[in-house]
Amino acid sequence: MATRNMAIPSRLPDLFRDLAGGFKQQMFFWGLDVVNPGGNLLVRQGFCREPSAGLKGTSHYKLPWQGGSIELHGACAGWFSRQGQGFIYVRPLGRCHVWNGGQSAIPGEWPSPFLKTDDLQRMHALAAPFIAWWLHSEDWIAREKGPAYRPACHRQFKRLPGARPWLRPPLDRDWLRDFLAAPESLSRAKRFASHR
Repeated sequence: MATRNMAIPSRLPDLFRDLAGGFKQQMFFWGLDVVNPGGNLLVRQGFCREPSAGLKGTSHYKLPWQGGSIELHGACAGWFSRQGQGFIYVRPLGRCHVWNGGQSAIPGEWPSPFLKTDDLQRMHALAAPFIAWWLHSEDWIAREKGPAYRPACHRQFKRLPGARPWLRPPLDRDWLRDFLAAPESLSRAKRFASHR
């Protein structure tokens, strides 16, 4: 899904903060998908799994997608073009970034010159392939596991000490679709449910 050429909405920094909250929750969901009793749902979706080149004892999941690759790690997730530029969410930093590393990121190695947050329009454009995959993946999960699976994951996340739950499924997908298509009119995540 491509984003259209647009003026930078003044709330785009706030929307990226909301998106970071969504990533925190979604990374927990992906962890549950990995240990699913019916088999690793990321692998079943076509991801290649290998040991992480960065943080030891973790896995790296990679899937070709829209001229680059989706890459999931325990500490970060992103989409990287074949030229090594892209979009990344870094969990320990709690932020979304444009990635300019020349190759995909190695967890635990995020040199600050490679991470940019000041070009919001570019970050929105580079986030589009990742979010398009995220939505595609959630549709696949709903077909494979049924409509009650993600809400059950959300309830588990809410029980974690210190958890800050984001939008409940499937409302989270509505927010992501609007983030891609119409960020200039999108409500902040905390008010999104009341507008639906």
